[in-house]
Amino acid sequence: MPQQFMDVLLVDDSVADRRFITRELQRCGRPYHIDTADTVGRAREMLSQKHYDCVLLDYNLPDADGLSLIEGMRGNGATGVVMITGEGSEKIAAQAIKLGAYEYLPKKQLNGRRLSSALDRAVEHTKVKRTQAHQRLVMENFASSAAHDLANPLSGVIGFLSLAQQGLENDNIERLPDYLNSAMTSALYMKDLVADLLHYARTGTSSDLPEAVALNDVVNTALNVLSDAVEQSGAQVNVPSQPLPTLTAYPTELVQLFQNLIGNALKYKSEAAPVVDIAATDEGDYWLITLADNGIGIPEESRREIFVPLHRLYNRNVEGSGLGLAICTKIIDLHNGQIWCEGRDGGGSLFKFTLPKTQPATATETFLN
Repeated sequence: MPQQFMDVLLVDDSVADRRFITRELQRCGRPYHIDTADTVGRAREMLSQKHYDCVLLDYNLPDADGLSLIEGMRGNGATGVVMITGEGSEKIAAQAIKLGAYEYLPKKQLNGRRLSSALDRAVEHTKVKRTQAHQRLVMENFASSAAHDLANPLSGVIGFLSLAQQGLENDNIERLPDYLNSAMTSALYMKDLVADLLHYARTGTSSDLPEAVALNDVVNTALNVLSDAVEQSGAQVNVPSQPLPTLTAYPTELVQLFQNLIGNALKYKSEAAPVVDIAATDEGDYWLITLADNGIGIPEESRREIFVPLHRLYNRNVEGSGLGLAICTKIIDLHNGQIWCEGRDGGGSLFKFTLPKTQPATATETFLN
């Protein structure tokens, strides 16, 4: 696998210092690609034209100090900043860190090892901040959608109970059973939705460690859970004659993954009896797993949205909260893989996901903080 360069913008008006820093970084043997600028104005222009993983920034520049450049970059959460200066000052260092710089290095202490370490830490720190910001946005959207979806059945419960109360007050109880049944239906739906929301929140938070898992066993367990639905729909689930792979994974979560994907193929079926074909392809460091169905299919413009929590493409006559594929996404994230949907020639869908052959032997990451 080819090395990926780290794009670095070095902003310093001293030709000698630029040459020294470039030479020191090159001596590290790391894959750096270094562009240079000698003013804040030129640096801003270059940042507007290209993404940089990190900026090495001098404090003293001809047209402005380096702090003004950092301040202008505050909305750019994808680029790390390391400030360097020939004039050591705790006040400047504090201002730089406050504005978003990750580290502050005096030039007299610079060498290749220290520069390389600072760049790596700044880039990693930026990635963590970006991930946290993304997770916050996802959670805000999720909370908003959850509140909206819970409000609808709750309004139904309140509305039907109000009608029942009015009937009792007016001594008109003819429709009272209908109102109470409708209120109960809305309440039970809300109960199921709360249970699904809790399940979604807990997915990926297990403290178990990954272990060797045979996917044939996982599929068989999922089919046992779905046995009634498979029988009622007349479905046929085909597993290749060659055994599916054994890999390092989280078994309980993988059962849930296959259960959700096969279950969707049964729910969103066409007029024909459901047929699900499961296949695995060795892609070197990971396995590509494909579940092909002959169902009603998913429009191309909706194939990304279906993985969004509480998004439902088909609402009519189909039970569910819109969290099944979102749970699948969290399970695949837990396994450091990817999941997506494609169309299938002749109708139906192809759900594909990747599973690395090994997982870090550490406790699982908690995705909802």
